[in-house]
Amino acid sequence: MPVRLRAWQREALDKYIAADPRDWLECATPGAGKTTFTLAVAAHLWQTHIINRVIVVCPTDHLRTQWIGAAAALGFDLRDTPNSEKLPADAHGCVVTYAQVAQKPAVHAGRATSHRTLVIFDEIHHAGDQMSWGSAVIDAFSGANRRIGVTGTPFRSDEAKIAHVRYEDVGEGILESVSDHNYGYADALRDGVVRPVTFATYSGRSTWNDSAGEEHTAILGDAELTKTSEEMAWRTALDSDGEWIAHVMAAAWARVNRLRDSGQIPHAKVLIPASNQEIAKEYAEVWTQVTGDAPAVILSEDAASARKLAEYRDDPEKICAVCVRLITEGVDVPDAAVLIYSTTASTPLFFAQMVGRVVRARNRGERATVFLPTVTRLLALASEMEEQRDHVIGPPQEADPLEEAARERSEPGPEGQGWRAVASDAILGEVIDTYSEPAEDGGLFALDGLLTPDQERALFARDEKARAEQAKAVASARRRSRAAREAEERQERRDDLVALQRSGGSVYDEIDDPHEMRREISTALLDFARDHALSPQAAWGQLYREIPGEKNDAAPMTLLQKRLTWLHRH
Repeated sequence: MPVRLRAWQREALDKYIAADPRDWLECATPGAGKTTFTLAVAAHLWQTHIINRVIVVCPTDHLRTQWIGAAAALGFDLRDTPNSEKLPADAHGCVVTYAQVAQKPAVHAGRATSHRTLVIFDEIHHAGDQMSWGSAVIDAFSGANRRIGVTGTPFRSDEAKIAHVRYEDVGEGILESVSDHNYGYADALRDGVVRPVTFATYSGRSTWNDSAGEEHTAILGDAELTKTSEEMAWRTALDSDGEWIAHVMAAAWARVNRLRDSGQIPHAKVLIPASNQEIAKEYAEVWTQVTGDAPAVILSEDAASARKLAEYRDDPEKICAVCVRLITEGVDVPDAAVLIYSTTASTPLFFAQMVGRVVRARNRGERATVFLPTVTRLLALASEMEEQRDHVIGPPQEADPLEEAARERSEPGPEGQGWRAVASDAILGEVIDTYSEPAEDGGLFALDGLLTPDQERALFARDEKARAEQAKAVASARRRSRAAREAEERQERRDDLVALQRSGGSVYDEIDDPHEMRREISTALLDFARDHALSPQAAWGQLYREIPGEKNDAAPMTLLQKRLTWLHRH
């Protein structure tokens, strides 16, 4: 192997050689070097003539390219041969995606059984055996000589078993995945393999309108909030036209420049995840307005995403990237050291993957910073960073129809439905770290040369007033711009309505779904409220007086049509 193995990689390799297993599950924290370990295993098996082909299965096209490069550096010629072609005879093997295997499992079964094959499953938690990927992986690779599953997050958010992973019954019908070797975040932190993480939490006041036009205000982090209220306050804080996100971006800008100017991480970078393309573009605008820096916008749906990601990773002058999904796991951007947690995705898997993007260490003394909304489940995940996790499947449970109905009524709908952000601000809260306050059970410990949480908070608190003023100015300008756009759109809708009525048509000709009709009424009512200088509550009251009957949630289609027509005419 033309590479020096870390201590944990050597230990895991020795354990693998001694066990000589057909299947192996390696759980190592993101950034620890799982790729190098698996290729070291491949080299051992090749040199001892146990295998003469290597197949790597990974989640994305970008990771496929990354694996081919890593393998080449260690002497393996792996190809990205498509399903429609034969694997070249002069290649050591290939790298494919789970989706590629799902398309033609028989093709990959042939590749795996025609040679003595080692199959490496990268981020094996993707292979849930109830999903098409998991079923295909079982069909394609059950006949392989050797299999290794690697993951930094060996758990799923559903109850699907992971293909080619052993489970043990730990009692009461609960199954738990069994790994053959573990190298957790706490271990990697002690060894200097990963960076310690500082979580800077930001609370703030959020104000929003619900689907009935009623205005609500809540403080992020308020212990008295219901789950639904916290969810809506969180979504409001992440609104691109609010003060919260602009304020936190200003703080992230200060932090990344501190890392660069101090020489701690000379080319430190910031990652900002977004839930969809539209929000990603809006966040990019806000970042530029706050910092003057133009970020890279990298969308997984963009055909040029791999090139853009490589340019961002390799250009020391590029500081920020706004991404959709592409950076959740496996993507290697070693200089990424600052993350704004700007999405409402909050499963343990997603959280670990996102934080994992900024913990990869190059030198001792580096630290990662994650800016975190003060949300109950995010704070819990931050405080549990060092805990080892297995994939646990609980006993089958019958759904309670009353509980399900209550949840459906209380949970917010899809993005943009039944909710509208009004305003938000940001307040620096607690600072949580992953390297101090040692636990009696041998948990994390203090690291020399790093500041305490109180000292860190004092650093973050500097210039907070100036950031708040800047965020207020940016948010105010964006809201004015949005109001102008919406006024123009309302006028266009009125013009379209006039043209439609003159032609003898109806405003609801194309609407046959009551849910869609209610959304149209909510949108039209907010327009009506603005045009007549009414609060949303007053506008709803006037609508129900003018067109009496059941409330919209229970109103028949004919009554909904009358209300929408009245709103459009007034």
